[in-house]
Amino acid sequence: MKPYSILLFITLSLCSLGAVSLYLDANNIKLAGVELMNFDSDQMDTASLSESKDSILLKAREIFLKDSATLAAKKIEIFKKPSRSFHDTLLLLEIASIESSARFYYDNSLTNTTMDRFFDELEQVKRDNTFFRIIHYGDSQIEMDRISSFIREKLQRSFGGSGPGLLPALEVTPKYTVAVQTSGDWTRKLTFGSPEFRSKHNKYGPMAYFCVKNSPSAKVLYTARDNTSYKNRSFNTCKVIIGANSTQQEIKCFSNNKLVDTKTVEASSIEQIISFSTDSAEGKVALEFNGGRAEILGVSLENKTGVALDNIPMRGGSGLMFANINAESLKRTYQALGVKMVILQYGGNALPGMSSKSGAEYYGKRFYDQITYLKSIDPQLIVFVIGPADMSVKRNGELKTHEHLEQLRDAMKSATLRAGGVFWDMYEAMGGNGSMIEWVRSKPSLGSPDYIHFTTKGAQKISEIFYQSLMNEYEMYKIRKKTSN
Repeated sequence: MKPYSILLFITLSLCSLGAVSLYLDANNIKLAGVELMNFDSDQMDTASLSESKDSILLKAREIFLKDSATLAAKKIEIFKKPSRSFHDTLLLLEIASIESSARFYYDNSLTNTTMDRFFDELEQVKRDNTFFRIIHYGDSQIEMDRISSFIREKLQRSFGGSGPGLLPALEVTPKYTVAVQTSGDWTRKLTFGSPEFRSKHNKYGPMAYFCVKNSPSAKVLYTARDNTSYKNRSFNTCKVIIGANSTQQEIKCFSNNKLVDTKTVEASSIEQIISFSTDSAEGKVALEFNGGRAEILGVSLENKTGVALDNIPMRGGSGLMFANINAESLKRTYQALGVKMVILQYGGNALPGMSSKSGAEYYGKRFYDQITYLKSIDPQLIVFVIGPADMSVKRNGELKTHEHLEQLRDAMKSATLRAGGVFWDMYEAMGGNGSMIEWVRSKPSLGSPDYIHFTTKGAQKISEIFYQSLMNEYEMYKIRKKTSN
C-alpha cells in the first residue's frame, strides 16, 4: 500500500472519530461495539477537563519519546475500554499524529506554541475579518504555483480571502493560476542564481528579487487563467510595491479593460505601496507605468480581508539568500503587506555539490542563520519549513536516494526547531528512501523522469498530504481550545 494511501486511511479514520466526538448529541453512543463519550455532555467526566491542554499533549509525546512499545500498549488499553472519555479520544489523535510519517515537528519543549499561534491567527481571520499573509518561498519544486496554489485555495475557502497574491512585473516561468504579459523594456535583479543578475544595492524587497522598468513607458497585464476557481479570479485590491526611486512615476490601473484610477508616485528614498480598488470578478488587471526608471518590488492581487498566500519560486535557490536582503527594507515591506508567516521549502539544490555529512551540517548552520535573520525582522513571524523531497541519483548504475539526503534533512530539521519553527518532512511523507522511484513509476506518474521534481499530479498529491496533515493538527487544536474554555 502506498504511503499516501495509508495516510489517507488514517486521516479518514481520525476525522470520523473527531466528528463523532464533536458533533453527536449529549448521550453516550456505541460505535462498532465501543461506547464513545460526547465531551459536550453535561454527564462528562469533569476531571478529564480539569487537566490543562498542554498536559494531555505532553503525556502523549513523553510516552512516544520514552518507549514506542509503551505507546502501542497505551492505544490497546484505550481501545479495550467499554467507554471512551474525551481525554482518551484526544490522546489517540495525538498519538496518531506522532506516528504519522507526514507529521509536523515542533521545538524541544514538546509543545506546539508556534502551530497554535498559526491557528489562532486563522481563527481570528474567520471571526473578525482580519488579514493574514503567508509567503511561500521555495526552489523549483514550487514553480508554476505548484503546491502553493493548492494550499492557498484550501485556506481561502475555509478562512476567507481571495486572489493569487504577490506577482512579479516580469514573469519568466508561467504559472497555472495567472498569466503575466508585459510590454516595454523590463529586466530582473535577483538575490539567487547567477551573480550577473545582482543589484548594486540590497533592497530586494519581499520577493527577494525585483523588476526594473527601463523604458519611459511600460505595461503589465495580469489575467487569471480560465481553469482556476473564482477565489483566484476574484479580488478587490491591487497593490504595487515600488522601490526607492529618484524620479516621479505615474501609474494607471485598469480592471476588466476599464480605467480604475491614476496615481502619481513622487520620488522617495524608501519603498512605497500604491493601492488600487479593483473589485474584479474576472481576474483581469493591467498597470501602465509612465516616467523614469523604476524598480517594481511586486504587485499583489488580493482581498482586503482573509488569507493571502504568495508563491515565490527561486530556480536554483538554496534558501541561503535571505540575509542578503536589506533588513530595514524587508521590515517595512513585510509590515505594509501584512506578512505574518513564511513557508521555506528548500534543500534540493544543496544536494548536488554535497559530498559529506559535514557539508550537510554546514548547510544546516547557514539555514538556521536565515531563519533567525527573518525572525529578527519580526520576532512574531511564524516560520514553517518543508524539507526536501526524495531525490534519486545513479550509483554504480542503479538509482538510489542521494546518500546525503537524510543528513541534509536532519540538519534542516534541527535548524528549524532550534530557531523556533515548525518542520514538515516531505521526504518521509512521500515514503522515505527510494520513494521518488516509486512515484515516477506509478500510474499515472507522480514524479518527473529526472527523479527530482514532481509531475503536476505528484505536486497535487504531496499538497494534499501536507494540507491534510495540517488539518489534522487543526482538529486537535480545536479540541484543545474547547476544553480550555
